[in-house]
Amino acid sequence: MTRHTLALWRLSLLTAIHFTVDMLSGTLPGFLPALRQKYALSLVAGTVLLTLCSFSSNGIQLWAGTLRKAAKRPKLVQLGLLLSCAICFAGLAPQTGAFAFLVVLVLVLGTGVAFAHPEGLRGICAIPEGSVTPAVATSLFMLAGFTGYATGPLIGGVLVEKFGFAGLYFLLIPVGLLLWLFHRARVRLALDNAPEPHAAPAHRASKPVSAVPVSPLTFRELFLLAVLINAGCGIMQGLLPSYMEELGFTLSFGGFSGTLFGLGAGLGAFGTSFLIKRYRVLSCLKLEIAAGIPLLVLYLALAGSRWAACLAPLAGMLVGAGFPQLVVLARTAQGSLALGARMGMIVGGSWGIAGIMLLLAGVAGKYFMLKTAMYLAPACFAAALAMLFILGKRGGSRAVPVQR
Repeated sequence: MTRHTLALWRLSLLTAIHFTVDMLSGTLPGFLPALRQKYALSLVAGTVLLTLCSFSSNGIQLWAGTLRKAAKRPKLVQLGLLLSCAICFAGLAPQTGAFAFLVVLVLVLGTGVAFAHPEGLRGICAIPEGSVTPAVATSLFMLAGFTGYATGPLIGGVLVEKFGFAGLYFLLIPVGLLLWLFHRARVRLALDNAPEPHAAPAHRASKPVSAVPVSPLTFRELFLLAVLINAGCGIMQGLLPSYMEELGFTLSFGGFSGTLFGLGAGLGAFGTSFLIKRYRVLSCLKLEIAAGIPLLVLYLALAGSRWAACLAPLAGMLVGAGFPQLVVLARTAQGSLALGARMGMIVGGSWGIAGIMLLLAGVAGKYFMLKTAMYLAPACFAAALAMLFILGKRGGSRAVPVQR
């Protein structure tokens, strides 16, 4: 196997594992209505499970990003994939104490997701730039996660609807195969060091420009933007299946609706990975979110009609596309955190804090109807758009062209 082929094979395995880990965590929203019915759980209790999964998978990620800084082999990726299988046993909860059992289960699931992400991103960073550019490699990795989490509700909803909770055992098959292939691929990790400060070049043509785009924002600014975007996406993907079930649709159609939104966000992210090399990043983000908010509001207003599902991927493509680009920019943003820690923060920390909005949406759904609570999602995107305009007026939109 040539060096180029080996790099692409390792990239493929890392993206496949990212897809599978996030898909396993994404199954929970898809079969949550059936879980609530089986164990007589309220909407708030169901939202607590979603929030605990988000907190554990993303909060622990902050700690996981500081582990094994000198390690060269991604053992936490394998452990994380194994622990993520806990969700497959959701149907084994006893009738007495079911909620406590499910809390432990989602915490184990979240821990698995947390372990897999930071070292997975370090593995992506170790792929030579000659094989695939860092922006595209990172976006492929993030696209796999988006796609996995997006298809999770559909997969979980269909399996539980067709086979009961025992249908989740089918998900153990690809996990076993990936563990075996990943062990044989001998994936390596990038060094976990803080990025060097950027110095202005003395001559424009004296040195080739790096393929990694230079961030026009500080890491803190990128982090806050990521929190707002992820909060909106989290509300949509976490509660949309329950909202569709409340409107009278089947479990599988609710999962399908969540999948359409998530797939749109993932495809939009991959498409903008090519734009990031040529255009001002913040200008692209402002245009995408500004166009996506009206579509999202329209979809929520018409969600009771089956045909309105065609609006979900379009809205997701626009409002959710910016997050992977923030992850790319985080590699070069001004800040003192080492690579593993900042990857854990921008991915795990932002999703963890975004989980607070998901919990608030669940509580609001109990007291003000779930339909009203769903509009917190476009409100989060509107806040991100306002922040982008404020940063642009401050001069933050000066993006550095990196590679033509």
